Amino acid sequence: MDVTETLAHHMLDHNWGITLGGMSLPITTHTVTLCAVSLVLLGFLAWAARPHVSRGGRLLTTLLEEYVTFIRDGLVLPNMGEEGHGFLPYFCTLFLFILFANLAGMIPQMKTATSNISVTIALALCSGGLILYSGLKFHGLWGFIKGFVPSGTPWWLVPLVFPLEVLSTIIKVSVLAIRLFANMLSGHIALLCLLFLIFILGETNFLAGVGAVIPAMAVELFVTCLELLVAVLQAYVFTLLTAIFAGAVIHTH
Repeated sequence: MDVTETLAHHMLDHNWGITLGGMSLPITTHTVTLCAVSLVLLGFLAWAARPHVSRGGRLLTTLLEEYVTFIRDGLVLPNMGEEGHGFLPYFCTLFLFILFANLAGMIPQMKTATSNISVTIALALCSGGLILYSGLKFHGLWGFIKGFVPSGTPWWLVPLVFPLEVLSTIIKVSVLAIRLFANMLSGHIALLCLLFLIFILGETNFLAGVGAVIPAMAVELFVTCLELLVAVLQAYVFTLLTAIFAGAVIHTH
């Protein structure tokens, strides 16, 4: 069991929990990881926002400015239009938070919290709330509801089209959670299978287990590097899809 927990530390979540006034408050390793990521981001960004006079400080400020420009001009404005300016802080925070949460599992004793479906559902609900707020802000309640029916739809099709459009929006938000969860979990499962392959062959034949170490670890290293790319890509995709879905609500049919 110790070997299993060591190898599968990316995915396993342990519940410590505390009791306050007779009420149980669950504290898991994923919770601790998310809190650590939040504190690191808050501390780092607060420090980076201070005026820096050194060359390194200017370089950091320039990098952060380029990052904000990338999120604004590459993700938000192309999909949400000028209305997206007010939502820029959310998208900048969303990308960094997901990226750091994805990469946290690469640190010993830390966990990849985004391989927990509860975490990705919470992130998807935040984006779903943004989508809902966008529709209500720019169209009002009635305008937002009318946006679920494409213009030119015959009146007799409205009872069919309206629930389908509402269901489509719910599915879009659900896809955000499932996509991130599945991609992060599958990568760690692949890493785990490669490591267990050594032990499985070793149980069958000692020499086979020894011979499998080098090729298995080589593939393990490659998949680990691929995981770093996936961590960045999934943060990008989640942020991009949120901007696209919000933009579709703002700029209706």
